[in-house]
Amino acid sequence: MEQQRIAIVGGGPAGLSLARLLSDATDAYITVFEAGVRPGGKSFSFIQGDAVVEMGTCYTTRAHRIVLDWMKETGIHLKPLREQSFDGEDFLDYVKRGEGPALPIQILRFLGGRQRLMSKLKKDPVPEAARQEAAQTTADWLRARGLHKIERFMYRSMTNLGYGFVDETPIVQAMRWNDFDLILTGLLKQLKMPVEGWTAFWERVAAPLDVRTATPIARIERGSGKIRLTSAAGESFEADQLVCAMAIDDFTKLLDEPLPEETFAAGALSWNGYTTTLVATSEKFTDVNVAAWSRALTPGAQTGQMMSARYDGYESELGGHLYLTGQLSGEYSDSELEELLREEISREGGEITNIVLQRTWKYFARYHQDAVRDGLLTRLEEMQGKHATWYTGSAFSHEAVSNIVNFNAGLARKMQAAL
Repeated sequence: MEQQRIAIVGGGPAGLSLARLLSDATDAYITVFEAGVRPGGKSFSFIQGDAVVEMGTCYTTRAHRIVLDWMKETGIHLKPLREQSFDGEDFLDYVKRGEGPALPIQILRFLGGRQRLMSKLKKDPVPEAARQEAAQTTADWLRARGLHKIERFMYRSMTNLGYGFVDETPIVQAMRWNDFDLILTGLLKQLKMPVEGWTAFWERVAAPLDVRTATPIARIERGSGKIRLTSAAGESFEADQLVCAMAIDDFTKLLDEPLPEETFAAGALSWNGYTTTLVATSEKFTDVNVAAWSRALTPGAQTGQMMSARYDGYESELGGHLYLTGQLSGEYSDSELEELLREEISREGGEITNIVLQRTWKYFARYHQDAVRDGLLTRLEEMQGKHATWYTGSAFSHEAVSNIVNFNAGLARKMQAAL
Protein backbone atom coordinates (compact mmCIF):
# COMPACT_ATOMS: atom_id res chain seq x y z
CA MET A 1 0.00 0.00 0.00
CA GLU A 2 1.23 3.49 -0.87
CA GLN A 3 2.58 5.46 2.08
CA GLN A 4 -0.10 7.82 3.37
CA ARG A 5 0.65 11.52 3.63
CA ILE A 6 -0.93 13.33 6.58
CA ALA A 7 -1.09 17.13 6.74
CA ILE A 8 -1.62 18.62 10.20
CA VAL A 9 -2.63 22.28 10.19
CA GLY A 10 -1.50 23.83 13.46
CA GLY A 11 1.79 23.32 15.28
CA GLY A 12 0.67 23.90 18.85
CA PRO A 13 0.40 21.14 21.49
CA ALA A 14 -2.51 19.52 19.61
CA GLY A 15 -0.74 19.26 16.28
CA LEU A 16 2.69 18.37 17.62
CA SER A 17 1.50 15.71 20.05
CA LEU A 18 -0.66 14.04 17.41
CA ALA A 19 2.25 14.08 14.96
CA ARG A 20 4.47 12.45 17.58
CA LEU A 21 1.86 9.79 18.41
CA LEU A 22 1.20 9.01 14.74
CA SER A 23 4.91 8.84 13.93
CA ASP A 24 5.33 6.29 16.74
CA ALA A 25 2.38 4.17 15.58
CA THR A 26 2.39 4.36 11.76
CA ASP A 27 4.70 4.67 8.77
CA ALA A 28 2.72 7.61 7.38
CA TYR A 29 4.59 10.68 6.17
CA ILE A 30 3.44 13.48 8.47
CA THR A 31 3.88 17.20 7.90
CA VAL A 32 2.88 19.85 10.43
CA PHE A 33 2.15 23.36 9.14
CA GLU A 34 2.51 26.14 11.72
CA ALA A 35 1.78 29.79 10.95
CA GLY A 36 4.05 31.08 13.72
CA VAL A 37 7.82 31.26 13.70
CA ARG A 38 8.17 28.66 16.46
CA PRO A 39 6.38 25.44 17.37
CA GLY A 40 4.24 25.19 20.49
CA GLY A 41 1.40 27.66 19.98
CA LYS A 42 0.11 28.84 23.35
CA SER A 43 2.92 26.95 25.08
CA PHE A 44 5.23 29.94 24.94
CA SER A 45 8.15 30.68 27.26
CA PHE A 46 9.76 34.11 27.56
CA ILE A 47 13.46 33.67 28.35
CA GLN A 48 15.99 36.32 29.32
CA GLY A 49 18.91 35.85 31.66
CA ASP A 50 17.91 33.43 34.38
CA ALA A 51 14.21 34.15 33.87
CA VAL A 52 12.05 31.49 32.19
CA VAL A 53 8.48 32.80 32.26
CA GLU A 54 5.53 30.81 30.92
CA MET A 55 3.22 33.19 29.06
CA GLY A 56 0.71 30.48 28.14
CA THR A 57 0.78 26.83 29.25
CA CYS A 58 2.09 26.71 32.81
CA TYR A 59 1.75 23.57 34.89
CA THR A 60 1.83 19.81 34.78
CA THR A 61 -0.48 17.61 36.85
CA ARG A 62 -0.77 13.88 37.47
CA ALA A 63 -2.91 13.73 34.30
CA HIS A 64 0.08 14.70 32.11
CA ARG A 65 1.33 11.10 32.01
CA ILE A 66 2.26 11.01 28.32
CA VAL A 67 3.75 14.49 28.46
CA LEU A 68 5.76 13.63 31.58
CA ASP A 69 7.18 10.58 29.81
CA TRP A 70 8.18 12.76 26.86
CA MET A 71 9.71 15.33 29.19
CA LYS A 72 11.86 12.67 30.80
CA GLU A 73 12.85 11.37 27.37
CA THR A 74 13.81 14.84 26.08
CA GLY A 75 15.70 15.94 29.19
CA ILE A 76 13.16 18.42 30.56
CA HIS A 77 13.28 18.86 34.34
CA LEU A 78 10.45 19.92 36.64
CA LYS A 79 10.19 22.26 39.61
CA PRO A 80 7.32 22.58 42.13
CA LEU A 81 4.98 25.56 41.99
CA ARG A 82 5.21 26.11 45.77
CA GLU A 83 2.79 28.25 47.81
CA GLN A 84 -0.55 29.51 46.51
CA SER A 85 -2.83 31.99 48.25
CA PHE A 86 -6.40 33.05 47.62
CA ASP A 87 -7.49 36.38 49.09
CA GLY A 88 -4.42 36.25 51.31
CA GLU A 89 -4.93 32.79 52.82
CA ASP A 90 -3.80 29.33 51.80
CA PHE A 91 -5.89 28.24 48.83
CA LEU A 92 -7.07 24.97 50.39
CA ASP A 93 -8.10 26.81 53.56
CA TYR A 94 -10.21 29.10 51.36
CA VAL A 95 -11.82 26.06 49.72
CA LYS A 96 -12.55 24.38 53.04
CA ARG A 97 -14.42 27.45 54.31
CA GLY A 98 -17.12 26.86 51.71
CA GLU A 99 -20.56 25.70 52.83
CA GLY A 100 -21.68 22.10 53.09
CA PRO A 101 -20.12 18.80 54.17
CA ALA A 102 -16.39 18.31 54.65
CA LEU A 103 -14.19 18.64 51.57
CA PRO A 104 -13.42 14.89 51.22
CA ILE A 105 -17.16 14.12 51.15
CA GLN A 106 -17.80 16.79 48.53
CA ILE A 107 -14.92 15.50 46.41
CA LEU A 108 -16.35 11.97 46.48
CA ARG A 109 -19.82 13.23 45.57
CA PHE A 110 -18.45 15.32 42.73
CA LEU A 111 -16.35 12.48 41.33
CA GLY A 112 -19.29 10.09 41.61
CA GLY A 113 -21.59 12.49 39.76
CA ARG A 114 -18.89 13.09 37.19
CA GLN A 115 -18.45 9.37 36.53
CA ARG A 116 -22.19 8.84 36.14
CA LEU A 117 -22.63 11.70 33.67
CA MET A 118 -19.55 10.85 31.62
CA SER A 119 -20.74 7.23 31.37
CA LYS A 120 -24.14 8.36 30.09
CA LEU A 121 -22.50 10.61 27.51
CA LYS A 122 -20.70 7.58 26.04
CA LYS A 123 -23.98 5.79 25.27
CA ASP A 124 -25.30 5.55 21.72
CA PRO A 125 -27.58 7.37 21.49
CA VAL A 126 -26.88 9.76 24.34
CA PRO A 127 -30.00 10.03 26.53
CA GLU A 128 -31.72 13.40 26.33
CA ALA A 129 -31.53 13.75 30.12
CA ALA A 130 -27.74 13.40 29.94
CA ARG A 131 -27.51 16.09 27.26
CA GLN A 132 -29.64 18.39 29.40
CA GLU A 133 -27.44 17.73 32.43
CA ALA A 134 -24.21 18.21 30.47
CA ALA A 135 -25.44 21.62 29.29
CA GLN A 136 -26.08 22.96 32.80
CA THR A 137 -23.70 25.64 33.95
CA THR A 138 -21.04 24.47 36.35
CA ALA A 139 -22.44 26.66 39.12
CA ASP A 140 -26.00 25.36 38.70
CA TRP A 141 -24.87 21.73 38.72
CA LEU A 142 -22.67 22.12 41.80
CA ARG A 143 -25.14 24.21 43.79
CA ALA A 144 -28.00 21.78 43.12
CA ARG A 145 -25.87 19.13 44.86
CA GLY A 146 -24.60 21.34 47.67
CA LEU A 147 -21.00 21.15 46.44
CA HIS A 148 -20.04 24.67 47.45
CA LYS A 149 -16.46 23.80 48.37
CA ILE A 150 -15.95 22.31 44.91
CA GLU A 151 -17.28 25.53 43.39
CA ARG A 152 -14.63 27.45 45.33
CA PHE A 153 -11.98 25.03 44.08
CA MET A 154 -13.09 25.75 40.52
CA TYR A 155 -12.63 29.50 40.88
CA ARG A 156 -8.93 28.61 40.77
CA SER A 157 -8.98 25.50 38.57
CA MET A 158 -11.37 26.96 35.96
CA THR A 159 -11.79 30.73 35.92
CA ASN A 160 -8.26 31.61 37.04
CA LEU A 161 -6.84 29.46 34.22
CA GLY A 162 -8.97 31.19 31.59
CA TYR A 163 -11.65 28.49 31.33
CA GLY A 164 -14.58 30.82 31.97
CA PHE A 165 -16.79 31.77 34.90
CA VAL A 166 -18.54 28.88 36.62
CA ASP A 167 -21.96 30.41 35.92
CA GLU A 168 -21.24 30.34 32.17
CA THR A 169 -19.20 27.21 31.41
CA PRO A 170 -21.16 23.96 30.86
CA ILE A 171 -20.51 21.34 33.51
CA VAL A 172 -19.31 18.80 30.93
CA GLN A 173 -16.34 21.02 30.13
CA ALA A 174 -15.54 21.57 33.80
CA MET A 175 -15.63 17.80 34.32
CA ARG A 176 -13.20 17.12 31.50
CA TRP A 177 -10.51 19.09 33.33
CA ASN A 178 -11.50 18.62 36.97
CA ASP A 179 -10.95 14.89 37.23
CA PHE A 180 -9.45 12.73 39.98
CA ASP A 181 -5.89 13.47 38.83
CA LEU A 182 -6.33 17.24 38.92
CA ILE A 183 -8.07 17.28 42.30
CA LEU A 184 -5.45 14.98 43.82
CA THR A 185 -2.67 17.14 42.36
CA GLY A 186 -4.26 20.19 43.97
CA LEU A 187 -4.78 18.53 47.35
CA LEU A 188 -1.21 17.24 47.46
CA LYS A 189 0.16 20.53 46.08
CA GLN A 190 2.00 18.71 43.29
CA LEU A 191 1.69 21.24 40.46
CA LYS A 192 5.02 21.46 38.63
CA MET A 193 6.55 23.56 35.87
CA PRO A 194 9.30 22.71 33.34
CA VAL A 195 12.62 24.27 34.33
CA GLU A 196 13.74 24.69 30.71
CA GLY A 197 10.30 25.97 29.67
CA TRP A 198 7.39 24.68 27.61
CA THR A 199 8.81 26.18 24.42
CA ALA A 200 11.99 24.13 24.85
CA PHE A 201 9.89 21.02 25.43
CA TRP A 202 7.83 21.41 22.26
CA GLU A 203 10.92 22.29 20.24
CA ARG A 204 12.45 18.99 21.34
CA VAL A 205 9.26 17.10 20.48
CA ALA A 206 9.21 18.80 17.06
CA ALA A 207 12.90 18.22 16.27
CA PRO A 208 12.57 14.74 14.66
CA LEU A 209 9.30 15.65 12.91
CA ASP A 210 8.62 17.51 9.67
CA VAL A 211 7.37 20.78 11.18
CA ARG A 212 7.21 23.76 8.85
CA THR A 213 7.05 26.94 10.87
CA ALA A 214 6.21 30.35 9.38
CA THR A 215 4.01 28.49 6.87
CA PRO A 216 0.42 29.69 7.27
CA ILE A 217 -2.09 27.77 5.17
CA ALA A 218 -4.38 30.02 3.13
CA ARG A 219 -6.61 27.51 1.32
CA ILE A 220 -7.60 23.85 1.57
CA GLU A 221 -9.33 21.96 -1.24
CA ARG A 222 -10.86 18.54 -0.63
CA GLY A 223 -11.93 16.76 -3.78
CA SER A 224 -12.46 13.12 -4.67
CA GLY A 225 -8.71 12.54 -4.82
CA LYS A 226 -5.88 14.19 -2.95
CA ILE A 227 -6.29 17.02 -0.48
CA ARG A 228 -4.52 20.16 -1.67
CA LEU A 229 -3.19 22.78 0.74
CA THR A 230 -1.93 26.15 -0.45
CA SER A 231 0.22 28.33 1.78
CA ALA A 232 0.00 32.10 2.04
CA ALA A 233 3.21 32.23 0.00
CA GLY A 234 1.56 30.25 -2.81
CA GLU A 235 3.25 26.89 -2.20
CA SER A 236 1.10 23.79 -2.77
CA PHE A 237 1.12 20.55 -0.79
CA GLU A 238 -0.83 17.33 -1.28
CA ALA A 239 -2.05 14.93 1.39
CA ASP A 240 -4.23 11.86 1.78
CA GLN A 241 -5.43 12.75 5.27
CA LEU A 242 -6.01 16.17 6.83
CA VAL A 243 -5.95 17.15 10.50
CA CYS A 244 -7.43 20.34 11.92
CA ALA A 245 -5.25 21.22 14.93
CA MET A 246 -6.33 24.85 15.12
CA ALA A 247 -9.49 26.72 16.10
CA ILE A 248 -12.35 25.07 14.19
CA ASP A 249 -13.93 28.42 13.25
CA ASP A 250 -10.65 29.62 11.73
CA PHE A 251 -10.17 26.25 10.01
CA THR A 252 -13.53 26.44 8.23
CA LYS A 253 -12.46 29.75 6.67
CA LEU A 254 -9.60 27.95 4.91
CA LEU A 255 -11.84 25.29 3.33
CA ASP A 256 -13.17 25.65 -0.18
CA GLU A 257 -16.36 23.84 0.85
CA PRO A 258 -16.88 23.42 4.62
CA LEU A 259 -19.03 20.47 5.62
CA PRO A 260 -22.33 21.23 7.42
CA GLU A 261 -20.88 19.57 10.54
CA GLU A 262 -17.86 21.87 10.45
CA THR A 263 -20.04 24.95 10.10
CA PHE A 264 -22.24 23.77 12.97
CA ALA A 265 -19.24 23.13 15.23
CA ALA A 266 -17.72 26.51 14.42
CA GLY A 267 -20.94 28.27 15.40
CA ALA A 268 -21.55 26.19 18.53
CA LEU A 269 -18.84 27.75 20.65
CA SER A 270 -17.41 31.06 21.82
CA TRP A 271 -13.78 31.80 22.62
CA ASN A 272 -12.52 33.57 25.71
CA GLY A 273 -9.86 36.20 25.46
CA TYR A 274 -7.12 35.51 28.01
CA THR A 275 -4.37 38.08 28.51
CA THR A 276 -1.10 37.29 30.23
CA THR A 277 1.26 40.14 31.02
CA LEU A 278 4.81 39.93 32.29
CA VAL A 279 5.52 42.97 34.45
CA ALA A 280 8.45 44.16 36.51
CA THR A 281 7.87 45.90 39.83
CA SER A 282 10.18 47.86 42.10
CA GLU A 283 9.22 45.76 45.13
CA LYS A 284 7.48 42.42 45.64
CA PHE A 285 3.75 42.84 46.26
CA THR A 286 2.99 39.22 47.20
CA ASP A 287 4.58 36.92 49.76
CA VAL A 288 3.75 33.63 48.00
CA ASN A 289 4.57 32.10 44.62
CA VAL A 290 1.03 32.52 43.26
CA ALA A 291 -1.61 34.89 44.61
CA ALA A 292 -5.22 34.99 43.36
CA TRP A 293 -8.20 37.19 44.19
CA SER A 294 -11.85 36.19 44.36
CA ARG A 295 -13.03 39.65 43.29
CA ALA A 296 -11.94 38.76 39.74
CA LEU A 297 -12.97 35.09 39.76
CA THR A 298 -16.43 34.70 41.26
CA PRO A 299 -19.62 34.82 39.16
CA GLY A 300 -20.54 38.37 38.24
CA ALA A 301 -16.97 39.66 38.41
CA GLN A 302 -15.94 42.22 35.84
CA THR A 303 -13.56 41.07 33.13
CA GLY A 304 -10.21 42.84 32.91
CA GLN A 305 -9.37 42.52 36.59
CA MET A 306 -6.12 40.87 37.66
CA MET A 307 -7.10 37.31 38.54
CA SER A 308 -3.70 36.16 39.75
CA ALA A 309 -0.02 37.05 39.89
CA ARG A 310 2.79 34.48 39.79
CA TYR A 311 6.20 35.54 41.04
CA ASP A 312 8.91 34.64 38.52
CA GLY A 313 12.10 35.99 40.08
CA TYR A 314 14.21 39.11 39.79
CA GLU A 315 15.95 40.52 36.70
CA SER A 316 17.50 43.97 37.07
CA GLU A 317 17.80 44.36 33.28
CA LEU A 318 14.04 43.92 32.94
CA GLY A 319 13.19 46.37 35.70
CA GLY A 320 13.03 44.44 38.96
CA HIS A 321 10.78 41.74 40.40
CA LEU A 322 8.95 39.77 37.71
CA TYR A 323 5.29 38.78 37.88
CA LEU A 324 3.15 36.97 35.33
CA THR A 325 -0.43 38.21 35.63
CA GLY A 326 -3.66 36.89 34.13
CA GLN A 327 -6.78 38.78 33.01
CA LEU A 328 -9.93 37.75 31.17
CA SER A 329 -9.73 40.18 28.26
CA GLY A 330 -13.43 40.84 27.71
CA GLU A 331 -13.93 43.73 25.28
CA TYR A 332 -10.90 45.66 26.51
CA SER A 333 -8.01 46.69 24.29
CA ASP A 334 -4.44 45.80 25.24
CA SER A 335 -3.77 49.36 26.41
CA GLU A 336 -6.93 49.37 28.54
CA LEU A 337 -5.94 46.05 30.10
CA GLU A 338 -2.52 47.49 30.88
CA GLU A 339 -4.12 50.49 32.60
CA LEU A 340 -6.40 48.22 34.64
CA LEU A 341 -3.42 46.09 35.59
CA ARG A 342 -1.47 49.08 36.87
CA GLU A 343 -4.43 50.03 39.06
CA GLU A 344 -4.79 46.48 40.40
CA ILE A 345 -1.10 46.12 41.27
CA SER A 346 -1.11 49.55 42.90
CA ARG A 347 -4.06 48.41 45.03
CA GLU A 348 -1.92 45.48 46.21
CA GLY A 349 0.94 47.80 47.15
CA GLY A 350 3.12 47.36 44.06
CA GLU A 351 4.36 49.70 41.36
CA ILE A 352 5.03 48.62 37.78
CA THR A 353 8.40 49.72 36.44
CA ASN A 354 8.18 47.89 33.11
CA ILE A 355 5.62 46.07 30.97
CA VAL A 356 7.96 43.42 29.61
CA LEU A 357 5.54 41.49 27.40
CA GLN A 358 1.80 41.18 26.93
CA ARG A 359 -0.01 38.39 25.09
CA THR A 360 -3.73 38.05 24.43
CA TRP A 361 -4.69 34.51 23.50
CA LYS A 362 -7.73 33.12 21.72
CA TYR A 363 -8.48 30.76 24.54
CA PHE A 364 -10.88 28.02 25.67
CA ALA A 365 -13.71 27.09 23.31
CA ARG A 366 -16.78 27.40 25.54
CA TYR A 367 -19.71 25.36 24.25
CA HIS A 368 -23.07 27.05 23.84
CA GLN A 369 -25.59 25.39 26.14
CA ASP A 370 -28.22 25.01 23.42
CA ALA A 371 -25.69 23.26 21.18
CA VAL A 372 -24.86 20.75 23.93
CA ARG A 373 -28.56 20.04 24.39
CA ASP A 374 -28.88 19.58 20.62
CA GLY A 375 -26.22 16.88 20.51
CA LEU A 376 -22.99 18.81 19.96
CA LEU A 377 -20.84 16.22 21.74
CA THR A 378 -22.06 13.39 19.49
CA ARG A 379 -21.73 15.50 16.36
CA LEU A 380 -18.12 16.37 17.23
CA GLU A 381 -17.31 12.66 17.50
CA GLU A 382 -19.11 11.79 14.27
CA MET A 383 -17.09 14.37 12.33
CA GLN A 384 -13.88 12.38 12.75
CA GLY A 385 -12.64 10.88 9.49
CA LYS A 386 -15.28 12.35 7.17
CA HIS A 387 -13.74 13.58 3.91
CA ALA A 388 -10.46 12.15 5.26
CA THR A 389 -10.43 14.95 7.84
CA TRP A 390 -9.72 14.64 11.56
CA TYR A 391 -10.03 17.18 14.35
CA THR A 392 -8.24 17.89 17.61
CA GLY A 393 -7.60 20.75 20.01
CA SER A 394 -9.57 22.74 22.55
CA ALA A 395 -12.98 22.42 20.91
CA PHE A 396 -12.74 18.62 20.80
CA SER A 397 -11.19 17.93 24.21
CA HIS A 398 -10.18 20.82 26.47
CA GLU A 399 -7.69 23.68 26.48
CA ALA A 400 -5.31 21.92 28.88
CA VAL A 401 -2.31 20.14 27.34
CA SER A 402 -3.00 16.96 29.34
CA ASN A 403 -6.53 16.69 27.94
CA ILE A 404 -5.39 17.39 24.39
CA VAL A 405 -2.58 14.83 24.44
CA ASN A 406 -4.72 12.15 26.09
CA PHE A 407 -7.46 12.83 23.52
CA ASN A 408 -4.89 12.54 20.75
CA ALA A 409 -3.77 9.14 22.00
CA GLY A 410 -7.28 7.86 21.23
CA LEU A 411 -7.51 9.80 17.98
CA ALA A 412 -4.19 8.37 16.78
CA ARG A 413 -5.55 4.85 17.30
CA LYS A 414 -8.65 5.69 15.25
CA MET A 415 -6.53 7.17 12.48
CA GLN A 416 -4.18 4.19 12.52
CA ALA A 417 -7.14 1.85 12.03
CA ALA A 418 -8.43 3.97 9.14
CA LEU A 419 -5.13 4.27 7.26
